[in-house]
Amino acid sequence: MRKANLRYYSSKGKAAYSDFSTFAQGRALARCNAIEFARDFSSQGEILICEYGVGNGNFAKVFLDELKSKDAQLHSRTHYFLFDLSEKMLKDARKTLSSHGSICSFERFDAASEAPSQNFDYCRINELLSDLPADIYMKSQGKITSMDSKRTTSDLFVSKFLERVDEGRAIPFNFTAEKFLSSLCLAGRPGFRIDAFDYGFYSAEGIFIHPKEEWNSIILRKYGSQVTVDLNFPQLIASLASQGIAAAIESQKDYAERVLGMPLEISETGKGLDYVKAGKGSEGIIEDDGFYYLRIGR
Repeated sequence: MRKANLRYYSSKGKAAYSDFSTFAQGRALARCNAIEFARDFSSQGEILICEYGVGNGNFAKVFLDELKSKDAQLHSRTHYFLFDLSEKMLKDARKTLSSHGSICSFERFDAASEAPSQNFDYCRINELLSDLPADIYMKSQGKITSMDSKRTTSDLFVSKFLERVDEGRAIPFNFTAEKFLSSLCLAGRPGFRIDAFDYGFYSAEGIFIHPKEEWNSIILRKYGSQVTVDLNFPQLIASLASQGIAAAIESQKDYAERVLGMPLEISETGKGLDYVKAGKGSEGIIEDDGFYYLRIGR
């Protein structure tokens, strides 16, 4: 996954969005982040924000536009650090965020192999974690084996998790994403918050709703030459809890409805996916409960 995605994002830049749709190109989630940020961080002095996997910068721009309109003073006290694997994406992000250039810094960063070192009060991540390399294991004939190497594993979490899963069902374990989040939390200043959006599974229903054959065919996907895998949210939350770090999860749609105070539905905007007022969405698009919002920290 790492080699494929390194080649893909390094060469594609913003052309990647022609291969797949992403909520990072929408407005609702970024607006919700800005509304809560303006409410919860308004009393602080200088504030450091990080965003990892910034793409073309649209997710950051909607956030900063909304923040500036709500609290220009808070906007002026903010320094926004933007990280991405692709130099092409960072170049596009600089253009997208030219109106906020005085408070933005841009840096290449590989979340699959590097540890975050930039301190922050608030961090935003949209559909990055599912792009990081994952291990996929299956229980078969009483043994747990890796789908990549066919080797067995002695990892206790994997073993305990697969005890509750039927044989022949492949389950991803996002150890690279887990390591990245753990390192990221170490860089957080006192009272930090991380807001992460991505797709995967959290409950047993999210796993067993699909027959085994269908499940095994969809947990690992290709868009163009990009490779992405479902996030095992129970694994990530268990890892954070073992470190004494608070984390909570809800569906993206529930989060947006709670903050905006209205019923919403999914829509294809032409630029990507978004949540819009109920009754104004696109026909034929059904809400996918596999999209989640993960809050870490305060």
